[in-house]
Amino acid sequence: MASAFLNKTIRRFMTALAVSLAVADVAAAAPVATIDSGQLTGKIEGGADAFLGIPFARPPVGSLRWRPPQPPAAWIGARQATSYGPDCMQIPMSSAPGPGFANPTSEDCLYVNVWTPSRRPSKTMPVMVWIYGGAFIMGAGSYPDYDGAHFAEDGIVLVTFNYRVGLFGFFAHPALTREAGGAPVGNYGLMDQIAALKWVQRNIAAFGGDPKNVTIFGESAGGVFVNTLLESPAARGLFAKAISESGGGRTLAGGLGWPALSSGPGSAESRGAAWARSVGVTGDDVAALRAIPADVLVKASVSGKLPSPIIDGKLIPYTIDEAMAHGHRLSVPYMVGANSWEESLLQYLPNEAHDYVAAMTPATRKEALALYDDGGNADEDTAAKKLWGEAFMVAPARALARAMAASGAPTYLYHYAYVPVAMRGKVPGAAHSAEINLVFANEGRVSMFGEGIADKTIADLMHGYWVAFARTGDPNGDGRPKWPRYSATNDTLLDITNDGAAARKDFEETRLNLLDRIAAPKQP
Repeated sequence: MASAFLNKTIRRFMTALAVSLAVADVAAAAPVATIDSGQLTGKIEGGADAFLGIPFARPPVGSLRWRPPQPPAAWIGARQATSYGPDCMQIPMSSAPGPGFANPTSEDCLYVNVWTPSRRPSKTMPVMVWIYGGAFIMGAGSYPDYDGAHFAEDGIVLVTFNYRVGLFGFFAHPALTREAGGAPVGNYGLMDQIAALKWVQRNIAAFGGDPKNVTIFGESAGGVFVNTLLESPAARGLFAKAISESGGGRTLAGGLGWPALSSGPGSAESRGAAWARSVGVTGDDVAALRAIPADVLVKASVSGKLPSPIIDGKLIPYTIDEAMAHGHRLSVPYMVGANSWEESLLQYLPNEAHDYVAAMTPATRKEALALYDDGGNADEDTAAKKLWGEAFMVAPARALARAMAASGAPTYLYHYAYVPVAMRGKVPGAAHSAEINLVFANEGRVSMFGEGIADKTIADLMHGYWVAFARTGDPNGDGRPKWPRYSATNDTLLDITNDGAAARKDFEETRLNLLDRIAAPKQP
């Protein structure tokens, strides 16, 4: 009897303990935060609390299409923030971010995602806000490579968000300009980015973040936007540091220039009006413009001349090279760099290298191609592609570093040439955007660039530099190879190769100096 009673008591105790542990597990799996629009319930992800799919603006649909983002509606009770919101309308990626990855798309897409440490320190933490690339026509904050849990585990509050892309994000029409009455138009995707950064300023303290220590960082089009936000008057006070990865910064001969809003037949308004007429919308019928089916806009975003940011005189007063060269930008701690195989982009832009080289004088063309012919071992096409890759990304990175360093800002320049172990002998260098997975310390995820656990050493190194920069504005520390502060006089960058990272002085000086002469910016 006593034994039966004891066994029963033990069973009850174990049951109660199991229930208590289950309750604790449920509580642990349901972190909460309260922001200006309501309460959120997130989820645990490793050592991080993740809050996903948080609205930072009203859905830009119906009468709000091609308008600045509006404040989000408040909600009552706790909103589940455990899954991503829809990505913005776009074509499917030609190379999937990972096996089985597919997030729905919608015009209702203005959502932000936050990762913060599950064990938060007593002091506020640095914040990093990621701006995705995608040639201004695709991309999303939901991509697996951008998962921010490892940043959070290292004491960073990591934020991703969506912004409108394609013709939804970058479109001008005279009727829309008249309707706006002098307010900015055309750059709706950039307006979304500014709205997201304002959301961060209002709300990031709820996740333990310091709104005074925000670093924006992005790659490709995202790197372009980092440089654009540095010049945009509307972004003042919204961030303290900036990192541009393969963000270009020069307008090259070819088809990638940004149009002015309203001057001449090549203006954004002229293009927009011509396209509208091609789908049957004439005159000033704004309602008819907003009634164009979304799938028509998606298809038009990838046919003909691609949508791009617009030099509007308000949000974007200058091209990036003009703004940097002539001081029309913030002076903040700045990291910038590019990869060794940027010409990998030409698979999507087959005519750009030819157009760039064709625009040179015969003498300059001969001189330039001779510098890129690999000692006579490369044919003219291969040399032209390498020339274009460095002209598009590598030379502008050095030029932007020089301009920012000249302003007195702590500046750090890198060149990324690391090839994942599994890809060696298969690719000639580090492709455009190949560093992202390692910067996020997500090398264990399947990636289109072949990273894996064998690349953890470089992932730890890259991630560590980015984390340190976000904390202090200096990427050095914790035993990593010294990354010298950049200046034009020392011309020293950090070269990241299969052998690790090392300071390198006068990197490809002859080639880059020639590219600087070819692309000398004009006085605005």
